[in-house]
Amino acid sequence: MGKGDSTIRISDAERDEAVAKLGTHMTTGRLDLSEYEERCGQAAAARTRADLEALFEDLPAPHPDLSSATRPVDIVKKTGQLVSRSTKKELETPTTAALDAIAGVAFIIGIPAAILLTIFLGMWWLFIPVGAVLVIAGSASDAAKKRASE
Repeated sequence: MGKGDSTIRISDAERDEAVAKLGTHMTTGRLDLSEYEERCGQAAAARTRADLEALFEDLPAPHPDLSSATRPVDIVKKTGQLVSRSTKKELETPTTAALDAIAGVAFIIGIPAAILLTIFLGMWWLFIPVGAVLVIAGSASDAAKKRASE
């Protein structure tokens, strides 16, 4: 564990795993019911790696896997590159922006217009082209974003 990793915040998944491991220790007789309940409460309230690690100091394996709760600097040192996820803005191109705008206009204007024209003039068939525009523009935009992320 790197220096200062004990102050890294943990996730709900890591808290859940700690509770599951405490359950294993209870079923094997290492913890009685009251101590299990107390430690589960502490696990649910835990915010850092150190909070969870303290619950397992006097217990043998299994312990929860807290390896994902590491500082980003440590990940960069291990892999030699910065690990990041693509943001939505990076995937947006003029084409995807235009397709999203078309789908948005069809949704905001086309559907209410089709509803009103159906009510007052019986033009129910307008839902077909509005729906087609929504599906085609939305699908084409998603496909373009997927291609950009690859």
